[in-house]
Amino acid sequence: MLPYHGSPTFKKNHGKMTKETQQPLKGFPITFQLYAHSEEEAEEARMAIVAFIGQLRQYGRAVTGKKVAQAVTNWDSNPIVKNQILKHFKE
Repeated sequence: MLPYHGSPTFKKNHGKMTKETQQPLKGFPITFQLYAHSEEEAEEARMAIVAFIGQLRQYGRAVTGKKVAQAVTNWDSNPIVKNQILKHFKE
């Protein structure tokens, strides 16, 4: 389980019904390769992603697989977002 599963915020929002399916949300672990100079750098990225998800959860927003897939697929359709992402990952 991911660290935020035990947090009061997760427990409060766990089982929230989605508008699309009217079924409760469940947490699923995902794994993928990330380029990094060290395992510590990769762990720092993982912790930042977990913190990002937790922060959105505190605002009452669910980071769902469907929303992440749409955001990653459509990131370049908004010129402002595209420009900022390309600038950020310039190196």
